[in-house]
Amino acid sequence: MPSFLLFLLILAFFCLGYLLRRGIIISTGKFGEWSVARRLDRLPKEDYHVFNDVTLPTPNGSSQIDHLVVSRYGLFVIETKNYKGWIYGGEHSEQWTQNIYGKKYSLYNPILQNVGHVRALRRVLAEFGDVPIIPIVAFSKRGSVNVRADEAHVVYWSDVKLVIGQYREPKLSPETVDAICKKIESKRFDSTRETAQMHRQNARRAKEQKNEAIDSGRCPRCGGRLVLREGRYGRFWGCSNYPRCRFTIQGEP
Repeated sequence: MPSFLLFLLILAFFCLGYLLRRGIIISTGKFGEWSVARRLDRLPKEDYHVFNDVTLPTPNGSSQIDHLVVSRYGLFVIETKNYKGWIYGGEHSEQWTQNIYGKKYSLYNPILQNVGHVRALRRVLAEFGDVPIIPIVAFSKRGSVNVRADEAHVVYWSDVKLVIGQYREPKLSPETVDAICKKIESKRFDSTRETAQMHRQNARRAKEQKNEAIDSGRCPRCGGRLVLREGRYGRFWGCSNYPRCRFTIQGEP
């Protein structure tokens, strides 16, 4: 390759990185969050309070919620994904599979990812008791999602408003809704580059701790022993405390 063309490629690479960091253009994942945020912005302002990119403290670091909607009908915690290909997996499986033209990749189960967000939110709102929280995982139509779930809504971006609209029975008073919004505002971290970096470091540390537990044959959720089982799709490793703990993972622990 001529040196001039190589120079142009290197220059383009650094320019792209700069534009992404400055927010002048957005990554594929951020585009998904922006797209869902636009849809949520069309909800009636008098009934729904929308929070985007909410980072909350946890005992071991932080939890970043893509979108949080607070209403009298409940709180909606939304995890946004912008994957392509054919996506499938079990509701309680640790990993899902992404199939792109026959090539398979593993991805962390976004339902479980959202469970962590819900847990963090409940800690922050502990004084309000058992408030109704509805988890939603929203995918782009770039991918074909083949997942059945009972404990969360798994939908496409275009269906998020429809899911929220299904909940019409008031569960919270207007005063409680206002108090919850104020609590979230007081507890959330400011949306800065430093906050994003801190959250990435916390997520990396949590992943390392989980892998250490799996490598030692322990369940990273409850500390139980991992045992080899035979399932519908072949062998897998599951927690010895099943059904209380439904942790599963494919391959060698």
